[in-house]
Amino acid sequence: MKIEHDFHIHTNLSLCAKPTATPEYYLKTAQRLGLKKIGFSDHFWDSAFEAPNEFYRKQDYAHVSMLKTELERVQKDGVRVFWGCEAEYDPVHHGVGITEETAEKFDFILVPNSHTHMMMPKECYEPYQKHVDFMIQAYEEIINSNVSRYITAIAHPFDAVCCPHDKSVLYEMISDDCFKRLFDRTAEKEIAVEINLACVSKNTKEQIESWKALRMFRLAKECGCKFIFGSDAHSDQDHASFANAELIAGILELKENDIARIACT
Repeated sequence: MKIEHDFHIHTNLSLCAKPTATPEYYLKTAQRLGLKKIGFSDHFWDSAFEAPNEFYRKQDYAHVSMLKTELERVQKDGVRVFWGCEAEYDPVHHGVGITEETAEKFDFILVPNSHTHMMMPKECYEPYQKHVDFMIQAYEEIINSNVSRYITAIAHPFDAVCCPHDKSVLYEMISDDCFKRLFDRTAEKEIAVEINLACVSKNTKEQIESWKALRMFRLAKECGCKFIFGSDAHSDQDHASFANAELIAGILELKENDIARIACT
């Protein structure tokens, strides 16, 4: 099936993005790729909670909402635009670093359980089981949080960002039963599972076909979860491999009714 949406785009308001990551650029790229819907999701931490680091201290609502004004002036030309954020797991309060009041202001919200390079104690990298256990706990606390009804999708689930070891091993350490337990609850909460294209942006077709995460996605589909695709773009180079979306959709045999409602055309 053709994927006509991208709901994980960072502009240069995300401190880790390039200056070239502008709304104008992404809208032109969306038109070139034939995308009908795009969602901007800059990194965000609600100032109602103490920020875990300097990065998130700067990514507050006043900062990310500057994009709303910017989006009012740019040409959409047939592309439907959504303003959202990539909020963050909060291990201190065992939830998500956003209040219900603030969550209501966004069109959609992504939350990762796998930003372990920022949210997990370094001593949990080894043995690997500690790393896995942290992500499982984070996943459970995200989907059971008081803001779960505002969460659109789990961003790059279990794909440990900036992992210092082979992160593909971590997928294999999680049993089918564990995944099913998590995804049954995810489907019940009507939270989608993101297929993050940045995870395989440098992979060949053969490598993607053997991607360890495919087992996880198949189990999520079996449990009735919906999916959403995201490039996780941080620069003007990050849509180069968007064709992988259709490749992955084909491998998983996704149909229109497998896609999250917000992303359906």
